Amino acid sequence: MGIGNTGRRVNAAVGSMAGRVDGHTLEVANHAARVLTLAVRVLRWPTLVVLVLAWPFIAGLAVISVAADDTWLKVVAGVLAVLGGAISAAFGFRRNRILTAVQDEEEFATELGIAVALSDDVGEARLALGQLAGTGGGARVFSRLKGLWRGLGVGPGVLQGANDLPRAKWFFPPKIGTTITLFFAALWVVPVSFVSCLLLAIALAAR
Repeated sequence: MGIGNTGRRVNAAVGSMAGRVDGHTLEVANHAARVLTLAVRVLRWPTLVVLVLAWPFIAGLAVISVAADDTWLKVVAGVLAVLGGAISAAFGFRRNRILTAVQDEEEFATELGIAVALSDDVGEARLALGQLAGTGGGARVFSRLKGLWRGLGVGPGVLQGANDLPRAKWFFPPKIGTTITLFFAALWVVPVSFVSCLLLAIALAAR
């Protein structure tokens, strides 16, 4: 019941704030929503590959930690498995939230418009959002989006009766920066977990 009530409050708050979005801002937001939705769809499978590639090596590290008699091997393998698993889980959760956010493009566009309307400088925020037009490639869109917001003080704000904008919040600071950081961390987990698993497996076999 609590979750349902929260969802209704968020929807009601978003609906009430939609009236603050002027036509020009909504037009820009609609275009930005199309670009961002396409970027997310382009990145859907590459990010899944990055996510899944590390799992066998993380599992291998966990097995080594359990099987090792040597305390050093057990601790090192266990720490690496937990750290890799935590990064993978965090990135997987963030990826799922972003995919869910763009499922309804119309609602997503409305929330982007509201986010601009709630910013400190509506004109500057609208211009920044509009500059997403013509960008190519999924990763480039997200990197450029992070750069556009840097120093602008643009964010989704806090709606009365709701914590934030459930869809647009993933594309504004600080969450957009965290998403990019998690992506690169998850990318590094693959080679690090592979090399660690290989070396520790050799060390375990040698004992």
